[in-house]
Amino acid sequence: MILIDNDCLTDKGKITALNHHNSSICSDIAVIEKKCFSVPWTERSIESQVFTEGSINVVIRDDKAENKPVGFICGQSVSDECELYRIAVLPEYRHQCIATQLMEYFINKCKNNGIKSIFLEVRCDNEPAKKLYEKHGFTEVGRRRNYYTEPVCDALIYKAEL
Repeated sequence: MILIDNDCLTDKGKITALNHHNSSICSDIAVIEKKCFSVPWTERSIESQVFTEGSINVVIRDDKAENKPVGFICGQSVSDECELYRIAVLPEYRHQCIATQLMEYFINKCKNNGIKSIFLEVRCDNEPAKKLYEKHGFTEVGRRRNYYTEPVCDALIYKAEL
């Protein structure tokens, strides 16, 4: 395994923090989006997120499969708070602790940037995601009724204090 961008090497692959010089990854994230979400972000939306001031974007790649991007996490920080927008792992790579490694890396990056709390929204019927968030110290602090479509579902608002 080879370390990329002096970020983090794990037993599951390489974790790479995106930067403003790495826009080619947006199309790869779009492929992951389409395989993981019923309403995926467009490549244009992804580019907008990646290039926004205060964004924290992390990708994990499978170095045994030509550095194929297999998962990502992205969020936006403002002052001492961060909102986690998305986390996704390709279906064929799930149940290998990749989402856990992405979460741990993201949380540590937030701590290193002086972030005091992280917020996120999750579908009320997404039990695996809720378990992942709760495992990392997130608790439910609110609900948005009928927030999601396809199918309609409430959004739970979670928060973690760092």
